[in-house]
Amino acid sequence: MTLVHWRASPDLLAGILRQHGQAHDAITDTMAAWAAFAEFAQTNIAGIDTRPDSDSDGFILQWGRWSWNDHRPSMSFTRQVAVPCENDQFEGLVELWQIELVLFYEDSVALSSYSDQDTGFYFPNGDEEWQVALMEGQDFPPLQAVAKTAPVSSSLTLEHAD
Repeated sequence: MTLVHWRASPDLLAGILRQHGQAHDAITDTMAAWAAFAEFAQTNIAGIDTRPDSDSDGFILQWGRWSWNDHRPSMSFTRQVAVPCENDQFEGLVELWQIELVLFYEDSVALSSYSDQDTGFYFPNGDEEWQVALMEGQDFPPLQAVAKTAPVSSSLTLEHAD
């Protein structure tokens, strides 16, 4: 099996979303998007730092109303990977990149009860740890609150983590 390079990983996630009946820029089912992300999170990708215990591959779920999203209620599923610096001057160092799927929701009284929060980063080692971490992530209260709510829009990006 050929591994997808980390720079192409948003395309990989978009493909997995399609297999779950979702378009990355028009998500209509929150839990289908979560299932696709969970599958993507467990998929090996090429070009990331592979040193043991390097926190080189992990994920976080975030809920909030941030200025960069026009204060709209949003849930983000983010996979963060560490990749070797491309600049020879920084040989041996890594850069952090994030593949982020953001789902936006209509404002409601029920959703306004959730303040900005996240799960914290999970950096599992091995298949079993990934499965456990993703099951814990699925129990994230804001995700459960929007589980049966259709997003009004969505976006998929690859960004350098600052």
